[in-house]
Amino acid sequence: MPDKHSLLSAAWVKEQARAAGFDLCGIAEARRLADYEFPLQRWLEHGFQANMHYMQQHVEKRMDPTVLIEGAKTVICVARGYNPEHLLDSTPRIARYAYGEDYHDNIKRDLHKLRELLGVEGKVCVDTVPIGEKHWATAAGLGWIGRHTLLVTEQWGSWVNLGELIIREECDHYDNPVSSACMECNQCVQACPNGALHSETVTDDNGQRQEVPLLDAARCTAYQTIENKSDTLPEGLKTAGYAFGCDLCQMACPYNAHAATRPIDRERLAALEKLAGAEEMQFKETTRNSAMARIKYQQWKRNLRSQ
Repeated sequence: MPDKHSLLSAAWVKEQARAAGFDLCGIAEARRLADYEFPLQRWLEHGFQANMHYMQQHVEKRMDPTVLIEGAKTVICVARGYNPEHLLDSTPRIARYAYGEDYHDNIKRDLHKLRELLGVEGKVCVDTVPIGEKHWATAAGLGWIGRHTLLVTEQWGSWVNLGELIIREECDHYDNPVSSACMECNQCVQACPNGALHSETVTDDNGQRQEVPLLDAARCTAYQTIENKSDTLPEGLKTAGYAFGCDLCQMACPYNAHAATRPIDRERLAALEKLAGAEEMQFKETTRNSAMARIKYQQWKRNLRSQ
């Protein structure tokens, strides 16, 4: 356990993050993100949040972890790659992050493990806490935000799940933010069949103009197949065979072409292959403890009808 008056060693923190089971770890000083670093207000002004009205709440907390946690000094950002080495052979298609155990559960569990290894108090954040995860991961040097609005890392591409541990201790070193390495290929933008990906020019603190990517959730297949709770999907939505989430923009990204992979249980794949004809009890049993538990059986059947 570190002395409460000493700085935490960043190298030691990252060593403990690896021991807790994370593939990547970056460390950033807690502060308010600038609007060009996290264009949340612009996104909301465009109405790109669709029916995710909760995104309009706690805006300052999302921008500034020192508002979320009084006295916060450090944001420890972690990532775990999930790109499966084997993919489903049949339709309906399912987003790759949902193949295995729900990342909310395993990343939260291992962040608590990391907190214990560090011997500190802190706030564990995994998706449901109001914090700009992808943008803090960028500030902590894990990667950059691609045109598809997802974090891109060197080893895992954009096939990563994220988490954060916000603590009141300071570190002896903080990682530098990563500038975008995206090429001008626009392949992810062109791959989206519904035109969900946009960008806007902003000015940074140095007076330099740069483009920031923005996602129109209402046009996103992933949003519609998961977050949309209505009886029908929007008329004209092109799902490309996806009944839960969508990976089209990620599959088009050149940085994902040679991304690392993770083993996947073949029995699990076989169970997912049978979901198209599953009755409600089988659907619930198969999707328990996975990200697919986010949707109800009625939503699954609705999504299947849109194929």
